[in-house]
Amino acid sequence: MYLTNFLQSLSKLNPLANMRKDGLKQLALVFTVTAFTVGCASDSNNNLTSSDSGADTPAPTVSVRESGITVSSLQLGSLTVHSLTAPEAVFANATHIFETENSLVAVDTQFLLPNAMDMRAFADELGKPISHLFITHEHPDHFLGSEAFSDVPVYALAEVVDAIVENGQAEIDEKQADFGAEAIASTFVVPQVLEPTAMTIDGVNFIFEEVLDAEAHAQMIVKLPDHGVIATGDIVYSGVHLILAGQVDTWTVALNDLAATSNLYTIVLPGHGVPATPAVYDENIAWLAKAGELIGSVDNADDYRQGLLDAFPDLGMPAAIDFVIPFLFPNG
Repeated sequence: MYLTNFLQSLSKLNPLANMRKDGLKQLALVFTVTAFTVGCASDSNNNLTSSDSGADTPAPTVSVRESGITVSSLQLGSLTVHSLTAPEAVFANATHIFETENSLVAVDTQFLLPNAMDMRAFADELGKPISHLFITHEHPDHFLGSEAFSDVPVYALAEVVDAIVENGQAEIDEKQADFGAEAIASTFVVPQVLEPTAMTIDGVNFIFEEVLDAEAHAQMIVKLPDHGVIATGDIVYSGVHLILAGQVDTWTVALNDLAATSNLYTIVLPGHGVPATPAVYDENIAWLAKAGELIGSVDNADDYRQGLLDAFPDLGMPAAIDFVIPFLFPNG
């Protein structure tokens, strides 16, 4: 399941760490208290909403729903891109809806059930049917909200489908124990398998590609070549610190590959945080390099945490750093 893969990844980063599942249980107590706190991802010069972003595209309109979800909507001709970002207290989980002339195409679902239900409510308010929902990867903060979309076609890569089938119920049991039954869905949708491909949906061209061994073992990225938009899943975090759930070297390779397409895709829709410009790739690469440096040079949690905070003072969501500390530094 996701936690096992996560711990295995971290054990490779720091083989001296005696990682324990109990560390996550302790952290869950903190996030249970703050899970419904309102607050969106911090502003960054890489965000499309920043006046200093230098983006060629117009800035999106931004609003905050009662649930605390920040909605960024960007009009690109006949296509409207809606990005929904949860509060930082629940890791600024980002989901996206492409509104075509006659339908909606969604990418990922929210982690908490109330947020997933609000994402569905927002989609329903647009007054168009959801023709496709794509799950980028197997992590529970991206597929557990699928209960709110049980009546629409859901798709994912074969390896992601296998992981969801194998681990989905265990994720529900664990997360309900951590966060409460009201916060976590009791069911999930098993996606249909989608091989990497290109397709046209309601007149809009989409390209679906697979990226291996970045933040997750397998992730789907979604490209809209005619609109310069790319949805990256958790390969990219925007305006917030990263959750170190993958290997620094292979994750960096994936980011460099995405950066090579910056001239073609100028609007980056991350897995966590708000929409960004391609400058976000360099920030993510630098963050991973710093994290790798600190893992190899410090022997305590305080120095690791402070090193990242000092290097990236403008990033929000320091809880992302705290999330991995019990596994990297289990003795303090």
